[in-house]
Amino acid sequence: MTDNEALRMLRAQGHATSIPDRSAWVRVWIHGGTDAVDVKTGKELHELAEGKLSFDEIGERREDEVVIER
Repeated sequence: MTDNEALRMLRAQGHATSIPDRSAWVRVWIHGGTDAVDVKTGKELHELAEGKLSFDEIGERREDEVVIER
């Protein structure tokens, strides 16, 4: 599966998506709401589109990530 195919699958499921940015991230707005989650292109995006990964699981990953400011 390509990233474009995954994005098409998510759109077909009723979600809105941005275009992947240069740093390989895409924003996906959850169907029926105003909440969005930032998703890494590649495996994470593909698993979300296939239903192997949930929006909640991705949200938990983002909470666990540490941002280091320089």
